[in-house]
Amino acid sequence: MQIEHQFKTKSHDLVSLFDKTNKMSTFKTKVGKQANQDILNYPYNDYVGDAFEFLVELIIKLHPVDNRLGITEYFPVQETDNGVDGYGINMDGNKCAIQAKFRNDVTSNLSATKDHLDSFLVEAMSNDIFPLKKLEKGCPKHYIFTTAESLHHYTETEKWKKWNIKLIGWKHLRQMLDNNYLFWDKCREIIKTL
Repeated sequence: MQIEHQFKTKSHDLVSLFDKTNKMSTFKTKVGKQANQDILNYPYNDYVGDAFEFLVELIIKLHPVDNRLGITEYFPVQETDNGVDGYGINMDGNKCAIQAKFRNDVTSNLSATKDHLDSFLVEAMSNDIFPLKKLEKGCPKHYIFTTAESLHHYTETEKWKKWNIKLIGWKHLRQMLDNNYLFWDKCREIIKTL
C-alpha cells in the first residue's frame, strides 16, 4: 500500500504519534501536542490539518470494501489547496471528492461558509464531480471527514438540503476506529515502511 500524503515526511515524529494509539481521542491529543513543538516552521493549524489528512488517507485505504465509506483509488491533493483534499472512486464507480477538517472541539459543527466547505463543493464541481440530489439513488460523490460533531443545521438543512453529501464525523470515526486494534496495528506497520 502506497501512502502519498506529504505528512509522512514532514511530521515531527510519526512513529510516536501512532505508538500505543488505539483511539481517536489519543490520536487527537498527540497531534495537538506535536503541533505545538515548532509552530514557527510548521504552524499549528497546518500541522493538525496535515496529520488528519494523513489519517484519512490511511482510513480510506485500509477500508476499501467498507460500505460505510465505499471509496477506492484514493489520492491526496497536495500542490494547491482549493478546497478538495483528495479524490477517489465511490462504490458506484464514479469519481468522488474528499475533504478533511480537523477541529479541536469535537462538539462543534461545521459551517459551509466559516469552514470553507463552499470552496470544497465549487472545486469538486469544477472537476466535473457534481453531488447527487438527495432523492437520487447512488453513492455520495462528496465526502467530509471531520473531528467535529457534524454539520451546522443551517448548512445541512437549508444550504445543502438538496445534496447527498456524506459526513463522517467524530462519533462515526470513534465507532469505526476506537479499539480497532487491527486498524491501528496496520497503521503502525505501514509507517515503519515509509
